[in-house]
Amino acid sequence: MDFPNLLKQTRKQHGWSQEQAIVRFEKIGHALKIETPSRASLRTLFSMYENNRREVPEAYRKIFCELYRASETDLGLTGKASITAMPLTAMPQALPESPSPEIVTYLSNVLAEHTRADALLGPLYLVPTVQAQLPLIDRLVQATRGPDRRQMLEVATQFAEFCGWLYQDSGDPDCAMNWTNRALDYAQELDDPQLVAYVLMRKSNIATEAGHPGQGLGLANAALKAAPDLTPRLRAVSLRQLANAHALLAEPREFESAVDRAIQQATEGLGQVATDKARYCTPSYVQMEAGMSWVLLGNPSAALSIFERSLTQWPEAAQTRDKGLCLARLATAAAAQGEIERAVEAGREALTIAQRTGSARIRTQLKALSDHLTPVAKLPLVRDLTKNLAQLTRRAG
Repeated sequence: MDFPNLLKQTRKQHGWSQEQAIVRFEKIGHALKIETPSRASLRTLFSMYENNRREVPEAYRKIFCELYRASETDLGLTGKASITAMPLTAMPQALPESPSPEIVTYLSNVLAEHTRADALLGPLYLVPTVQAQLPLIDRLVQATRGPDRRQMLEVATQFAEFCGWLYQDSGDPDCAMNWTNRALDYAQELDDPQLVAYVLMRKSNIATEAGHPGQGLGLANAALKAAPDLTPRLRAVSLRQLANAHALLAEPREFESAVDRAIQQATEGLGQVATDKARYCTPSYVQMEAGMSWVLLGNPSAALSIFERSLTQWPEAAQTRDKGLCLARLATAAAAQGEIERAVEAGREALTIAQRTGSARIRTQLKALSDHLTPVAKLPLVRDLTKNLAQLTRRAG
């Protein structure tokens, strides 16, 4: 049985454009010491491989397997594919012309369960599941007309934004931005300023975490352009992201101003009746998010008190991944302050959660902790932790 398009289907399952896959292909080829042709030649070859017009050479098969984390059989490179390689986009041709209210309710309930699972488990087990549901949702959006379209678009926006978040927390900013862009397309068709602002804020967050604070600043300002139409919580979460970008750009005055305004809006949001996507944006959330910015700006003592207070108020067995991030941030602030014993204690807890959830955000923060611990890495107290942190980084790489 012939499977001519598995390479293309697998790439699309990852949410990558052909150009994004090519960039990764080149990096993996370099790491494996396999010579690859020029970018222009690779574009031509990729099209040939993905359209079954040329057989993939054995050396390149190794790169493809590493690129997509799949076997040659699963990618159709051996002439047959396993059952697990069934394309995620393979669906019945006939879909409801207009999804029933029950279908929309079902999808909303599924997303709510995914969100709860993410808080406890992190993205490791959720990305494949959510990715598998998106082709169906896209087909339903394309098929829906009339008054039901708005409801379908709202669900599609939430799914695409959530998928972007999962990829961000998995350490793949390109895929995160791709899916968040899809969410923005849906939100703009809805002409909902609250939803558009929230998705713009999410794009800003992805950009800053990927090391592009200038882009993040612009996107945060874009989110705030609709400020008069936003709920207090949405203004607060957008201002929090604005503050984050200013801190990364080493602009302390602007950072402090944005944080103060964010706390003010978040406080007002405590009495908010209107629903929105930023229920989590409380004054304590804004302060905790600002904590690492204080470390960047040379005031780790301010960050330490924030993180310690957050952990004493943490609900038992809730938001496990976010607790791991808070512990990693506390450990980094403690190391910057010279409190090595506290840094190691919190770092060990954070490392355990990072291993369990696969959260790249925790790993990134633990890398910063490791950098702060470098001057004292030979101390017996520190040695085992830094070794385990290095192993975590290598496995993730």
